[in-house]
Amino acid sequence: MKSILLPLVFLFQFSSILLISSAYTLPDKYFINCGSDTDIKSVNRVFTGDLNSGSVTFTKKDSSQVPDSNQVAGQAPTTIYQTARVFRQTSRYEFQITNTSTTYLVRLHFFAFPSTINLSTAVFDVSTSEFSLLPNFTFRNSTNAPTTKEFLFNITSGKFDIYFVPQVSSFAFVNAIEVFPAPESFIPDTALHIPDTALHITYCGKD
Repeated sequence: MKSILLPLVFLFQFSSILLISSAYTLPDKYFINCGSDTDIKSVNRVFTGDLNSGSVTFTKKDSSQVPDSNQVAGQAPTTIYQTARVFRQTSRYEFQITNTSTTYLVRLHFFAFPSTINLSTAVFDVSTSEFSLLPNFTFRNSTNAPTTKEFLFNITSGKFDIYFVPQVSSFAFVNAIEVFPAPESFIPDTALHIPDTALHITYCGKD
């Protein structure tokens, strides 16, 4: 698979991850609520539980779904930050891509909520078939708030894989994943002058 990260780089921190113009309607692509069988409506998109999604496959061996221990028993989660998919070995989510002539925005949502597993101790790598995205990622020294990592890709293959690779004696996790065509106005014109780097945006705060 040939995936090309756009030649841009940014690091932003915002209280909200919704930076896309309200005039732009998100296409029906991939919005995945990881570690759950519950669909969650968030702003103008619906996150499908990965246990229910028939269009996305993921590594089930040595993986588990972890709920927020503060969640009321018997009550369905109401946000994407109340469940997580935990991986004990190298694992992946696989997305089928039908339009290979556009730029895709990939969002990875992370939040180390209270649970039977101390998610803040996780140390892991996130990558695609071509690129290392988040080496040695961890919540150990972060604030107790959700974090969203964003990347822009030119995907030229019909399949797009995101790998989660736990470090030795550790594990990986993710709360939610988004993969969808990016709006043309998403990247500021001034960003086009930054060479030889890759677009990577970090958001802090709940959706």
